[in-house]
Amino acid sequence: MQLQVTLDTPRIDQCAEIVEQIHEYVDIVEVGNPLIIETGLQLVSALRDEFPQLDICADAKIVNSGHYIASRCFDRGASVVTIMGVAADQTVEGAVAAAELMGGRIMADLTGIADIANRARELEELGVYYLCTHTGYEDRQLASNPLSDARPGIARAFYSMLGYDNPLRELNLVHANTTGRARTAVVGRINEDNIDEVVAQGPELILIGRAIVGAIDPAQAAADLRHHFAW
Repeated sequence: MQLQVTLDTPRIDQCAEIVEQIHEYVDIVEVGNPLIIETGLQLVSALRDEFPQLDICADAKIVNSGHYIASRCFDRGASVVTIMGVAADQTVEGAVAAAELMGGRIMADLTGIADIANRARELEELGVYYLCTHTGYEDRQLASNPLSDARPGIARAFYSMLGYDNPLRELNLVHANTTGRARTAVVGRINEDNIDEVVAQGPELILIGRAIVGAIDPAQAAADLRHHFAW
């Protein structure tokens, strides 16, 4: 089980300082999509140069031009690049081909997919390395506990009937409907209050953002969270 820290909210000039504090406790540092919007891939390159021992994830959220965008991310130092699971198969195939050519890995974000079980199987067959269940930012703002009630009211009841109203149920669907060739990952306001619940479901990768980067002491927060699962 590995830990990925997601850099989404700190100021750009704080990112290297935060990574310097936490690098011994994390396996992957993600340059979140908001920061990629702000900086292009400059921050990916800067972190790769400063922390060569770490894997860097570029949260590009690819929806088209899979090979081209993934290649550019790998060129700039990314180890992992994200693609949206709703992207066309040809887009996924292109991104996976770029990863295979350049020694990288593709993470598929399962946000917005109605049939998680079927699409997870398809994405695994297409060769993605990680399948990530994800409570989106807007859903998190509406949820008192994003791991149990990510969608409010009628929408939550509807999705609950289908068995995928939160990232942990979606994670269980992925585990039940794939072969294990693709690793599983989960993200969605994970913190000290719910980390044990997440660990118990057995994802290979846990993505944590604000509980670490927004902490008064990011290093201590990362160490405390990492303590909950095996190195």
